[in-house]
Amino acid sequence: MYFVTICAHRDAGRIFADAAVRDMVGRVWEGMASSAVGAGLVPAPALGGRSAPALGCERQGTHEGCERQGTHEGCPYVVMADHFHALVALKRGDGALGNVIGAFKSLVVHEVIAGVKAGRFAPFPGKIWHRNYYETIVRTPDAAKKIADYIRMNPWRCVTEFGDGLRGMGNPALWNLDKLGVLCSRNAPRPKSLPAAAVYLGGFHSPVEREIFGRLLELKKPLIWCPAWGLDRTAYAPGVRDALEQNRMLILEMRNRDGDLAAAEARNRFVIQHADRLWIPHLTSGGMLDRLLAAEAAQGRSINTFTS
Repeated sequence: MYFVTICAHRDAGRIFADAAVRDMVGRVWEGMASSAVGAGLVPAPALGGRSAPALGCERQGTHEGCERQGTHEGCPYVVMADHFHALVALKRGDGALGNVIGAFKSLVVHEVIAGVKAGRFAPFPGKIWHRNYYETIVRTPDAAKKIADYIRMNPWRCVTEFGDGLRGMGNPALWNLDKLGVLCSRNAPRPKSLPAAAVYLGGFHSPVEREIFGRLLELKKPLIWCPAWGLDRTAYAPGVRDALEQNRMLILEMRNRDGDLAAAEARNRFVIQHADRLWIPHLTSGGMLDRLLAAEAAQGRSINTFTS
């Protein structure tokens, strides 16, 4: 088994950022089993692959503007804007990795040229692929699992720069939806119900907010999360990975990640300023939230706020 990375040529830039080109690359890879050179490709037993067909594909959802990904009988792959990752398993003595990669690259070039001539793809300068590719032999089931996790999480490491200079990981399209800001003072009673919303926005750091966050994950609701730490730790929090893979989460990295009261206040202020509506299950008179809302009102900003 091999972990393979193939990069686009520097002249081609982010050629696979075009959704039509990206999908074509995925189809070519999925169709490799039907070609003579790809006949030696087999499932990866360490990842739960089945014996036949050799490259049946269990497609996964695509991430907005970032990737196309799927699994070849347990062998995951992902098409990013300027590179391609895959786990490739070959039968012993049946085909060489170089031949498989060479055929794949040639087929993609052929399809891109045909697409440009037909007007489906935009013209591109120079070459499409970098001359070589990178491979690592995968020797153990544990290594295979770690690489598979990396490939599956690769799209969610596409970092989006937002207007405020913030970095985001996940589905950036959620930012354009009507955002319900979730804020709740400490020591609040548990809310009896959750209001409907296109997407829920919050830092989710007070005890009740954390409970609401868990309920929203269980209910598979779209979320924009502003955690108290950086992006590198967030994807592995319970339930978050599934939300990312299903395009229903965007994680925003706050400038202040110290985990203190000042950082919590900054996150709350961010939610207040960027939410279209606010839901506040409980507000302590004279507390932080009360003070922040009063400051926004003093600046003449009107926010649709309701409590429950």
